[in-house]
Amino acid sequence: MVPDKDTLLQAVTGDPGIPATRPDTSMLVRQALAQPDVRTYLEVISAPLALEPEQPLAEYLRLALIGVAATFAERNLSPYVLEHVAIIEPLLDDIRAVYAQILAQQAAYDHEEFRYRAYDYGVHKAHYLDWRLYLSKEMY
Repeated sequence: MVPDKDTLLQAVTGDPGIPATRPDTSMLVRQALAQPDVRTYLEVISAPLALEPEQPLAEYLRLALIGVAATFAERNLSPYVLEHVAIIEPLLDDIRAVYAQILAQQAAYDHEEFRYRAYDYGVHKAHYLDWRLYLSKEMY
């Protein structure tokens, strides 16, 4: 499934009566940042965040980029290849759009769920990139 902002919005604003069964985002981030190359990759792809002062949006954007950087390291994708980093701006735009929509609708959302979903969205976007550029061609 292609990761998209509508699915992200639905996940973040889902039924509050359903208990969240998600991994601890802080633990996932610590594990990701402990991997070789992830911090370097994160520095390279974080340039678009220089002007994001608004919290918690800046945190959600950073978590999405950590997810991308961790997956780049895991899948041997380079943050120096234009085809790879082409996912960064649309990814950040999706997170911004979902956050703006939540604020505009004054929708209830779970901050911890958004943190996890932002990280996971970055992971899925990078995995989909790997699939689209490389794995699908190897298989077919």
